[in-house]
Amino acid sequence: MTYTIRKQATYMAGKVHLSFLALPVEIVYRILDNLEPKTILLSLRNVCERLNKITDTYPRYQTLTTLNLEFNQIGPLGAQHLTDALQHNMTLTTLNLVVNQIGPLGAQHLADALQHNMTLITLDLRANKIGDIGAQHLADALQHNTTLTTLNLGGNQIGALGAQHLADALQHNTTLTTLDLHSNRIGHILETRLKELIERNNERTKS
Repeated sequence: MTYTIRKQATYMAGKVHLSFLALPVEIVYRILDNLEPKTILLSLRNVCERLNKITDTYPRYQTLTTLNLEFNQIGPLGAQHLTDALQHNMTLTTLNLVVNQIGPLGAQHLADALQHNMTLITLDLRANKIGDIGAQHLADALQHNTTLTTLNLGGNQIGALGAQHLADALQHNTTLTTLDLHSNRIGHILETRLKELIERNNERTKS
């Protein structure tokens, strides 16, 4: 009896899944109208190729410019889902991920996105425990990214090693004009050097 019930439940779940994928695009749009942007980005992307194509053309998704996910505890996996979305999104300019426990792995996922995304301007990653390794991943991305202007890494357990990676990246990056590293242990010398590099970028944007 138990086997039969499970088999029937599996069959019904499959029917529901297939029925959803067969829905007309306009009906799927109406379903998306009742979902928050974070649900679309974190839960619906990469479910299947058809749903990706539908969300790509969904009007509210196309006009999304700011996404606030602070205190959502999305973790590294959530950061990976965001990365997949950001690589194709052409409208998001501000992303707030304060206190989300993404760690160094989540920072690596976001760094991968930054190497391809050409619209994000502001990224707030305060209090995510990315450490020196996460800072290194972001530093690598900064050497290729030319659109990000504001990066907040306050309270991320970044030490001198991570700060040095960021300083090395800023030797090549000329577009980042705001870098917040408060509540990290980077040392006075590196703090001064980073401020000098950021100020150099600010001067270049004025000229």
